[in-house]
Amino acid sequence: MLEIKNAQIDIAGSLITLPNIAIKQGQVIGLCGDSGCGKTTLIKTLAGIIPLKVGRLNRPQYQSGANPVQWLIQQPEFAFNPRLTIEQSLNEAWGANEYQALFDDFDIELQWLQRRPQQLSGGQLQRLNIIRGLLPTTQFLLCDEITAHLDMITQKQIWQSLMLHAKKHHIGLLVVSHDQQLLQVLCESITSLP
Repeated sequence: MLEIKNAQIDIAGSLITLPNIAIKQGQVIGLCGDSGCGKTTLIKTLAGIIPLKVGRLNRPQYQSGANPVQWLIQQPEFAFNPRLTIEQSLNEAWGANEYQALFDDFDIELQWLQRRPQQLSGGQLQRLNIIRGLLPTTQFLLCDEITAHLDMITQKQIWQSLMLHAKKHHIGLLVVSHDQQLLQVLCESITSLP
């Protein structure tokens, strides 16, 4: 389980209270709120990037390899090193050959691997960003508005592929979005931040 309870973090000397949230493996939970209300701060805390000052964070422990809680950001162009090809970036995470099984599921073309991030579209990059987060050790994905800047067809394709993969591999998802309709379709429950 991934859970945060009675938590506060210290941001520049101010204590910020975070909402209680719990996600079980295989569960899909939604998170919505206005820009600047703390959604990304909550995600960074769940991912273990921002430490708690007060409260409790229960998260899977590293066994070996990558973090079992993967954070997928809204702007995939910032998720990749611009000096590396996509294949080199995938090799840093797990190994490009290991991702082969996911290429068809997420409509990824092999020729993209030889390109650098700036040579791909936002939708292509986000697909690659998602599969990079789908390591064998991944138990939870924190999806921070991952399709917000994409056209409706690409959004639908990405969410269909991701939901099928998450269900098959029993991965818990926290779906962050301003799109209430999307959250209602995908999620079992939705938490709103003020």
